[in-house]
Amino acid sequence: MRLTGQIRKEQGLSAPQNVNSTYKAIERPSRRFNPLKVSTRLQKDLPYSSKPRITRPAQAKTYLQKRAVVLEPEEKRALILLQQMRALEKEKTTKRRAKQEERRTAHRKVIAKEEEKKGEKQKEQRKEYMRLAGQKQKRELDTENHSHKRRKKA
Repeated sequence: MRLTGQIRKEQGLSAPQNVNSTYKAIERPSRRFNPLKVSTRLQKDLPYSSKPRITRPAQAKTYLQKRAVVLEPEEKRALILLQQMRALEKEKTTKRRAKQEERRTAHRKVIAKEEEKKGEKQKEQRKEYMRLAGQKQKRELDTENHSHKRRKKA
């Protein structure tokens, strides 16, 4: 008696599969939704921030789009200078932030060590307090167990 899996393996057959159980790629047409329409009566009651903004694409070119802007040599030099100044300022700020972050990480390490020391110190103090409290409790129990009667002297 052999298992069906062993027989299939020896004969090089695969397990039969149900055609309906396999995954198939389904081609679905992309859905096109109609734009949301809010009635004008409803729009009147809405606050300004919630009113729908209907912007249609511009039909005609604007004045600036029609006209090409040609800079004078002086204006061009001034713009280049401003761009260079902004780039330098940006570089300075990135360096400053990097140094600041380094200082912060070093400071965090120092604080973590201090916290660790403080935690150990508190642990020692707690241990000592509990030891003394235990001794005190033991003394109280001992005094309760002993009778306080006076003995007769013979």
